[in-house]
Amino acid sequence: MLDHVRYYIANFYVMLGIAGLLLGGQWVWLGSLGVLVAVLIGDMILGEDTNIRNLKYPWIADLALYLHVPLTIVLYGVFAWRLQIGFGSLPNLSELVLYGGSILSVALLSAFPNLPILHELMHRRHWFPRALNSIGGTFFGDPNSDIAHIHVHHVHVGTPKDSDTPYRGETVYHFVFRATWGRYKEGFKIERERLRRKGHSIWHWSSRILWAVLMLATVIGYFYWMAGLTGLVVVIITLFIAKLTIEAFNYTQHYGLIRIEGKPFESRHTWEHDTFFVRAGAVEITTHSDHHKDPYMPFYELKPSDAPKMPSIVLCFLASLIPSFWFKKIVIPRIKYWDQHLASPEERIMASKANRRAGWPDFAQENMEKYSV
Repeated sequence: MLDHVRYYIANFYVMLGIAGLLLGGQWVWLGSLGVLVAVLIGDMILGEDTNIRNLKYPWIADLALYLHVPLTIVLYGVFAWRLQIGFGSLPNLSELVLYGGSILSVALLSAFPNLPILHELMHRRHWFPRALNSIGGTFFGDPNSDIAHIHVHHVHVGTPKDSDTPYRGETVYHFVFRATWGRYKEGFKIERERLRRKGHSIWHWSSRILWAVLMLATVIGYFYWMAGLTGLVVVIITLFIAKLTIEAFNYTQHYGLIRIEGKPFESRHTWEHDTFFVRAGAVEITTHSDHHKDPYMPFYELKPSDAPKMPSIVLCFLASLIPSFWFKKIVIPRIKYWDQHLASPEERIMASKANRRAGWPDFAQENMEKYSV
């Protein structure tokens, strides 16, 4: 039964954020610091989780996905209420810190577990889960994130055409803006072309761009109605940080990996983060290789593979914020191993060029003795 209910931990994270906002004071940090510390310590204690799930009743696990979007709406509703009534006062605790804690908590929960759950819903074939994905995407400022993800990322992953694949040497602070712009640009271009073929403008009633603008305007307008100019400014900042946080998590999934355009996707073209709390809270998306091989495979059927491994994605997220530590301790040792032991001959040639551009050693040409990661 644990395999059925483990995914409700994602709902629990959101409920922690809601509880923190209801309680006010220092508790507003519960949805950010509380969740990050709990996941990080939990993964350190329990370590790697490579078990295969065995669900007799998949609908029990699926229900957690459908509960998530209403919970996220409640989270934002409580956030607006908190901004309306204020944060109260605590000795030696400035109001600015409380604003910061609430913004970071809501923004983080809009990324994790929000994005992994919406990612699962966007890959479903039925219109209803896909509609829920668009609604949920409003809470990180991108209701149409699935357009570029499905039509660009899954086609061009690991190549320069994919804005979600970080370059070698690229810091998270550069990547989050490049990826955000790439997602918006690609989604707009694809949707505009779809409408053009039907003889419609981008503002036709069936345009997903139009509906995205309306949904975002509804959320922002609600915060303005609840908390005035403060609410408007705070929710825009929150959506902006949420979007950048999502891209920061994405940063660790394909960092520096290389695939030849047109060649089949293989396990080596993605990193996996096979830790207990991350697999459960991110509804298995960190068992990433299986997903890219079959995007329609339900999350509970995804299995850890022989893909190269990264530590807990939460640890990687935090490490990436300190680029020198990220490169030296996390990335470069694994990239070196990948170049020498996993890359194809063609990929090694491209890897050598990428390393030179990054200012890194040419790992592919070094002594091919076994490198311990």
